[in-house]
This record gives sequence, C-alpha cells and structure tokens, in this order.
Amino acid sequence: MAGKAIRVFFMVMAAVGLVAQAAPVRADLAEALQATRSSDWDRATRAAAALEDQAARDVVIWTLLRARQGSWQDYRDFLARNSDWPGLPLLRARGEDAIPENAAPADVLAYFAPQAPRTGTGARRLAAAQAATGDAEGAVETLATAWRHLNLDREEQAIFLREHFREITPQNIARLDRLLWEGRTGDARAMLDSVPPAWQRLAEARIALRIDQPGVDGLIAAVPAALQDHPGLAYERFQWRLRKGRIDSARELLDAQSTSAAALGDPEAWANRRRSLARDLMRDDRDREAYRLAANHFLTEGNHYADLEWLSGFIALRKLNDPETALGHFRRFEDAVASPISLGRAGYWQGRALEALGRPNEARAAYAMGAEHQTAFYGQLAAERAGIAPDPALAGRETYPDWAASPYARTSVFRAARALQQAGQRSLAERFLVHLSERLTLEEMGALADVALAWDEPHIALKIAKFAAEDGRVLHRAYHPVTNLVPGQGLAVNRALALAIARRESEFDPAVVSPAGARGLMQLMPGTGELMAGKLGEPFSAARLLSDPAQNVRFGAAYLDQLIEEFGENLTLIAIGYNAGPGRSRSWTERFGSPKGLDEDAMVDWIEHVPFRETRNYIMRVTESRVIYEMRLTGRAQPFRVIERLTAR
Repeated sequence: MAGKAIRVFFMVMAAVGLVAQAAPVRADLAEALQATRSSDWDRATRAAAALEDQAARDVVIWTLLRARQGSWQDYRDFLARNSDWPGLPLLRARGEDAIPENAAPADVLAYFAPQAPRTGTGARRLAAAQAATGDAEGAVETLATAWRHLNLDREEQAIFLREHFREITPQNIARLDRLLWEGRTGDARAMLDSVPPAWQRLAEARIALRIDQPGVDGLIAAVPAALQDHPGLAYERFQWRLRKGRIDSARELLDAQSTSAAALGDPEAWANRRRSLARDLMRDDRDREAYRLAANHFLTEGNHYADLEWLSGFIALRKLNDPETALGHFRRFEDAVASPISLGRAGYWQGRALEALGRPNEARAAYAMGAEHQTAFYGQLAAERAGIAPDPALAGRETYPDWAASPYARTSVFRAARALQQAGQRSLAERFLVHLSERLTLEEMGALADVALAWDEPHIALKIAKFAAEDGRVLHRAYHPVTNLVPGQGLAVNRALALAIARRESEFDPAVVSPAGARGLMQLMPGTGELMAGKLGEPFSAARLLSDPAQNVRFGAAYLDQLIEEFGENLTLIAIGYNAGPGRSRSWTERFGSPKGLDEDAMVDWIEHVPFRETRNYIMRVTESRVIYEMRLTGRAQPFRVIERLTAR
C-alpha cells in the first residue's frame, strides 16, 4: 500500500514538479528523513511533497529506494537523474530485486552495464536477458559467477539449485569453500549435499572447528588423506587453537603453513593475526621467529601487505641488525602506500637503514623524502633528523578559489549536501560532500573543505581532508581545523593539546558515541564525566555529554589535567592514559621502562613495542597534531621537538 502511494508520488514529481511551499526546506527534509528512519513510508512521502527543491526531494527518494521502497522504474528514473550520487552500488542492488520477470531484455542489459549483479534475483534477470538476446554463453557465465561469489538467502539458493542446476554445478565446491573461509556456516551446511563425499567430510570438520563443536578430533580424522592438508582446514585449526589459548601451538601451525600462497589458501585471512603474533614474539625478544612470521606472508598488495613489510623491516633493522634486508622491506612498503602518514614512515625508516649501512648521502635523501610529509609523526622525525625546517604551510594559511564559482556548486550532490546540513543531518551531509570531493582537484577540494568550515562543520571538513590525504593530498586548514568547539579560554590545559585530543577522539563530531559508550567531542565515558563534574563543581548528566559540547570539552580537559598531574608533561604517558587508561601508562612503564629521558632511537622503539595497535597510533597522531595546532594557533612555523615532548620528565 505504501509502495503504491510512493510510486504515484514519484510519477507526479517527475512529470509536473511542485509549487513553492511555505515551510522551510530544512524542516520538511528533516521530517521526511525522520519518517524514513521510522519506516513510516506514507509520512515520508507526504513530507517530501512539501519540498520545493529537487535535490532535497531526491534525498528523500534516495533514502526510500535504498530501503526497497519503489518500483524498478523508480530506480531507473532516479539513476537517470543522479548517476553520480553516493551509495549507488547499494541502491542499484536494491533495485535488482524490483526487476519484473517480464522486463524488456534491453532495459535489463542497460541496467547492469555499470555494475554486475549483486543479488541472486539480479543475476537471474540478467542471465534471462542475455539468453533472450542470443548470448547463451554469457548467461551461463552470469549464473556461475553469481553462484560462486554472491551470498544468497535460503530462498535464492533453493531457486538456483532448482532452476539452474546444470549451469552452477561446476562451481559447487568453489562456492562451499568460499562460504567456509567467510565463516558462513549455515549457508555452508545447506551446500553439503551438493558436493562429493570427500568435501562433505572436509566441510564438516571445518564447521566443527569454527563453532567449537564437541568431537572435532574425530571429524578431522574422517577427512580423506587427499584433503588433510587443505589450507582451509589448517586455518580453522589455527583459529581454534587461538581461541583455546594455545598460542605457541597456533604460531607453530602458522609458521609451518607459511611456505607459499597456495599453502595458505587465502594469505589475507591469516594476515591480521600474523601481525599481532609477530609483534608478540618481538616484544618477547624472540626476534628471528618474529621476523620469519612477519616476512613469510605471501601477500602482494593491500594494507596488510604494507603493514607486514614495514614490520619485517623494523625487526630486521632494530632486532636482527640486518639493515640491508630491512631496506628492501622499507622500499616495498613505500611502493605500497600513498598517505602522508605512511610515506613519512617510509622515508624515515629507509633513512635509518641507510645510516646503518654507512650510506649517509642516501640516508639524507631518504629523510628528505620523509620530511615532505610533515603532517605525520615520522615525517616530522625525518625532518628533524635531516635538519629540515618545519613547512610554513602547516600554519594553514593557504587560499583556494571561491567555491561558489566552481562547477561542483551547481551539482545536485552539492545542493543535496547543503539541504542536509541545513536540516541538521550532519552524517548524511558529510557523506555527500566527501563523495563529491572524490572527483575534484586539490584546489577544488580545498574550497569544498572551506565551505564545511564556513558552515561551522569542522568534522565534515576534516573528513574531506582525510579523504584527500589517502592519496597524498594535504589540505592543511581542514586537516587540522581550529574550532570554537574547543575554546581558547576556560580550559584546564593547553588549547593545542585539547584540539589534538578532540581531533583524534571524535574528529570534532559532538554527537558521536563509540561502541564502548564514550561520548562526544572528547569521547568521555559517563563515569569519567561524572568524576570530572565533581572535580569542577558542575552538575552531571550523561545526556549533556552529547548535548553540551562545551561541557564535554571542559570535562575532557580536566581529565587531561589530572593525567598531567600524575605524569608531568610527558606526552607519551598522557596520550596512553587518555586512550587506554592511566593504569596502562603505569604498567607499560613497569614492563618497558620509563619513556622519560630516552633518546630518539630508544623512544621510537618504546612506542613500537606498545601492545595495542590503537594506542601506538594514538601516541603518534596526538604528538604530530599537537605541534601543528600550535602552529595553527600562532600562525607561524615552529620547531617540532617530537622526542622532547615524548620523553619530557
């Protein structure tokens, strides 16, 4: 019933437009979006009917279509108007389920030209259109590919098995294997009757390991000899041992399996635990084992590849005193990354390896390369190591063309973002603006980020800047925005430190709540907020941590001040205390020694031995940001003093 009403509304919108309405666009758009969140489709349609602006109306339609509210023609009409909007892969996938069986083959083929099917229904509709137009081979390939790679619900899976048995049977083992690697045990069980008995035994053992089923040893023994060495079985045994706390046994299995990509089956699946286990070995001074585990990853690209190449280089240089091997790893790491954070790291560590090799000129060149990325921790260290002055651009005084004259200002994506921002829909506005920035030049991105700052949306500006930084483009003013959300007066600590913490904690989103329950700009847990309220003599309400950003910042600054009282000005221990709790600052000092008074080499090693990846990154991000915020607030470059801050007594 609601779908029919929405369809009529869409037709009227497309055919005749709307007369001006008295209610402000922002209020009507907010009402319409609230209705969609409540699944009140009729109310959403009525609220949208009050919107004069086409972009605002299309925001509502976009939301409805992503919720499967509309006919296939509605999807096609929307895509014809807005082929460059965010979230279209999902919207197109939702539209696949609306394709009627009698759809014209040419229309179906056109619909899938930009994107292969993502649903079982879509794959079957495309295959039917291909067959109807004489492409029988393409139809078989479409069905086989979908069966192998798509996750289907039980009804779709039953339809495929019933109606396309001949086309999909050759892919049954590959599909089952994928489902098992992904841990989709229910779907995998439904496949057991479709594979040979040997694979049934293998699948039963892998499922049993995955779900901790009793009697797993017997099921493993029942796997035929030809499949006993299957990498999927080894992977499940590895994960089972980790869950049972048999860490050394799990490491031994991973080490033994790491002889080739084929022996690992899916090297990516092992990579995250490979990294953490290698770091554990490194912290325990089992250095050769750590190197072997890190280096034998058999990856060729991606984030895990980059991380493991860097870690292998670090262990080789700092633990095994093998700078030549380390240099190779650091160069492969550089080739795999693009962000300032990673490129600064690459330059610094190549310089360190080249210094150890007695090649000072090449080392200076490597440091200079790293120092091109002074927004990043290791880029700042590289600059100091090479005696390169801080870049005046860090003060954020760059200028960009007027955004109003840019072609993107007239696009429906920008107009939709503006309507969303005015309606108080910060997260959606962010999504549209970041999506828009993907196609822009550096100067256009800078102007767009300045728009967000002018709207008093530093969170959105920072998200745009972070997207730009992913491929090495830096928008200094937006990358480290100065906002009155963190005021210059009335805080218990230095404003630059408070800004650096807020940037890392919430990205200046006052409404964010973490999965653990931390709230607002400074990501305070309610218990901490209540303690700081008592310290400052202010009333406490957990709700106000989100509704009153100024109070949130005061409480966060008070907590920072409390950490400073205990740890002095040592930024390492302050950052650890804020991120992981002061108990970690104390326990890691006991385990690794105090960071106070260390030299550069020892301090960097200390950070890289911190057990929590999040906290290692936190120390670096807060350290790099604090000095940049000092530059932003004073308007001039100044020395980084990275190690001095980290080792302060």
